[in-house]
Amino acid sequence: MKVKSYLTWFIIWIITTLLIIIWYQSITLPNQIVDKNSINIWQTINNKINSISKAINNIKGWNNSIYTDKFNKFSEIKKILDTQYIDPSYISGSKMWEDALQAFVSSLWDPFTVYLTSIDNKSLHEELKWSSDFQWIWAVVTKVPNGIMLEQIIKDSPAQKAWLKPLDIVLKANWTGLANLPLWKAVNLIKWPAWTTVNLTIKRWEKIFDIKVSRAKLKLTSVNDKIINYKDKKIWYISISSVWEKTYKQFEKDYNELLSKWIKWIILDLRWNWGGYLWVWYQIGASWAKQWNIVVQTRYRDNRQNQALKATINWKLNWFPTVILIDGYTASAGEIITAAIKENNKKTTKLVWTKTFWKWTIQTLKQFPDSSSLKYTIWKWYTPDNENVCKKWVLPWNWFKPDVKIKFDPKIYKSKLIDNQLEKAKEVLNWLIK
Repeated sequence: MKVKSYLTWFIIWIITTLLIIIWYQSITLPNQIVDKNSINIWQTINNKINSISKAINNIKGWNNSIYTDKFNKFSEIKKILDTQYIDPSYISGSKMWEDALQAFVSSLWDPFTVYLTSIDNKSLHEELKWSSDFQWIWAVVTKVPNGIMLEQIIKDSPAQKAWLKPLDIVLKANWTGLANLPLWKAVNLIKWPAWTTVNLTIKRWEKIFDIKVSRAKLKLTSVNDKIINYKDKKIWYISISSVWEKTYKQFEKDYNELLSKWIKWIILDLRWNWGGYLWVWYQIGASWAKQWNIVVQTRYRDNRQNQALKATINWKLNWFPTVILIDGYTASAGEIITAAIKENNKKTTKLVWTKTFWKWTIQTLKQFPDSSSLKYTIWKWYTPDNENVCKKWVLPWNWFKPDVKIKFDPKIYKSKLIDNQLEKAKEVLNWLIK
């Protein structure tokens, strides 16, 4: 009998508790400003923050308990605003979340690690594809708090001709401030239509100035080559301005033509070579390496993932005397190719140069289901001789031994169309052959 009595009282207690919960929700829920869209946005952002935090956690060590406390505070602030902020019409869930994510990632102070909204991500892929109808100043850009930053400048582009530089920040376009605009809106103010100009307000370190830049519709090729006649010698001059999917195929095609013409002296122009795909520039660097020589080494946060990428076939270019042209805009891919060729062919390779850009890190993209993405630094690269500009602050001249250091002279080029660096490269190559 006692068991039945206890069971009866237990059932009554459960029913009473459920009634109290239902009564409480009926009072409180009408006063809460929470709808299905808010819940869905919260769930989406929650998942995205978790993914971003995991990616960032791979490149920067954080105290997990502190991070959890901060995330809980973030969640609490969101709930307070959703339920108590005086004017719910000002609460734009998606915009607040996107802005929060951008601020969250930018706190790393790595200009190459950024969170991209779905529209910004689409804009980035348009830049990378360089579609034939894209009319632009031809620079790779990313969003920063006070405007947009020029990550890289395309060779022979309007941006290069206007002497814009990587890491320049565009504050205004035609006197419209870009600080509060998303990337896609800022880009739209600068592009279209071709053959017109746009007035840009540029911040270069502490200096701020205005400059007019032309827009252009360009047909870009990343590889250009020609035969140069110099003192009864035929020299293969090849310029690689960027490294994309089709770059290696074009390079290989030109290489086969080179062999057929029995030309054995090379000037490789990597000035303004600002980057591209890892696998492609590895293949180009391997072209000057003997089989099984190291081309480039990678260093991840987890040392177990480190790699030494080696040449898998024997090319003949390592036999050819080569002079490499590099400058302050040779970055990442251009620096890797230079290091691979120089360190694998110390006796047959010379450098004509000014200080390079020093971009010794590589980024990857994490795509999210809503078409946004996280572009973040995943590893540093090291030369075949195990040098890196970020390793104990080793400076490039400790391993890039300049054979000839010479600055580009724009006055001579503008007045006489003479490239003084290229002329010096010819002299150096002629000396190298002797």
